[in-house]
Amino acid sequence: MSETAELERQVAIPTSVEQMNTEWFNSALKEKIVGSRILEVIHGTATKVKVELDFELDDGTVEPRVCWIKTGLEPHSKKIGSEKVYAGETFFYRNFGQKYETRTPYCYYADSDDEGNSLIVLDDLCKIGAKFCEPAEAGTSEVIAAGLEAMARYHAATWMNAEMRADPWMNSGGSFDNADCLAWIYNQEHWDEYSLRPRFKKLDPSLRDHDMLLAAHTVLRRDWVRGKEPFAMSHGDAHFGQMYILPSGEARMLDWQCVQTGYYMTDPANLIVSGMNPADRRATDKDLLKHYLGKLAEFGVENPPSLEDAFQGLRAGTMHQLSWVMCLVAMQPEENCAAIAERASHAAMDYNTIGQLLRGE
Repeated sequence: MSETAELERQVAIPTSVEQMNTEWFNSALKEKIVGSRILEVIHGTATKVKVELDFELDDGTVEPRVCWIKTGLEPHSKKIGSEKVYAGETFFYRNFGQKYETRTPYCYYADSDDEGNSLIVLDDLCKIGAKFCEPAEAGTSEVIAAGLEAMARYHAATWMNAEMRADPWMNSGGSFDNADCLAWIYNQEHWDEYSLRPRFKKLDPSLRDHDMLLAAHTVLRRDWVRGKEPFAMSHGDAHFGQMYILPSGEARMLDWQCVQTGYYMTDPANLIVSGMNPADRRATDKDLLKHYLGKLAEFGVENPPSLEDAFQGLRAGTMHQLSWVMCLVAMQPEENCAAIAERASHAAMDYNTIGQLLRGE
């Protein structure tokens, strides 16, 4: 069973920060809320709101707890299919939160409505000492190895899982394909604008081709992510900035809005390419893949794929991180886009990713 809190009654989803008040929390959450305070509002890909809620306990005492709201109150939230992306995360927390070794934070509330509004209320990770990885900062091989171990846990728990394959949303590419993300990633108007930004200069000149990148990314989605086996639950957007580290050294993942059924190497490839500077990646990529494959076996996968199969998946999966060159400016700071685009460019050239996807090289 998921540990996501069950809703006692349906309530309207707030469409402004002002509507996130004590009355709403008390009507929406299973627990009794007798006070609330907005502490911080963070804008970006989604709208994140830090709140302090006063929970009334069974003995009548009041316990303040910090929680995080994630919703879509941005100008882009309903213009590019983002409403389906946000809904993908409510789907995840309703069905898979803290299940299948995802080890996600406790979810007090998760819902979407027919108007494209979605909202989740999560427990605060800072109280357990979580350290959040920054996309602009490269990770060490030890940190990346911890992330790969986390992926091996939820992959092993869903390896060739019938529930993953049978679920229509999971098996249709999740929010990434249902929101037609490729269409807005490679929107020609965006390309014309973003090709003038600093991030674009981080791409090797041979990669600065709109139609080629779109064609290669289409092949990745069709023939690899959704077309190859073995499959498992995929985070779907497992870049370095989605990871956090606990004081114990254990890594976990955030932002499950693109959860889907996918080829097992999709997540590891995204993490390795996005999270490592080129020199460290070149020196350790196969050792990291061996570590991941070993953890798959340790966590119960019989006869894990070969190192060569995993390496071919790494080559192909690099394509997804190249799309950072087209990340909407409202979603990520320019320094994040430039840093990961540069790492992905080096990886794509090292691995001949375009040749592999478009010409079978």
